[in-house]
Amino acid sequence: MQITLTIPDELAARVRARGLVLETYVRDLMEERFAEEQGELSERRRAVETMLQFAEKHGATLGGLDLRNTVHEGHKY
Repeated sequence: MQITLTIPDELAARVRARGLVLETYVRDLMEERFAEEQGELSERRRAVETMLQFAEKHGATLGGLDLRNTVHEGHKY
């Protein structure tokens, strides 16, 4: 895949002044950001799984209540 970006000359000059190739630098930044997002998703997924395991272990249920309706009911007061 080829993507065309418009990068300000000043920013490109700063990257090159560090001895880096602009295309490589941008690719590396994108890879870092995607890795961070994956890490965040993994943390959320683990948290949800932990909560579900807790509910199963301790028998925590809403007793058949629909949470959405319960929240809406609470808004009336």
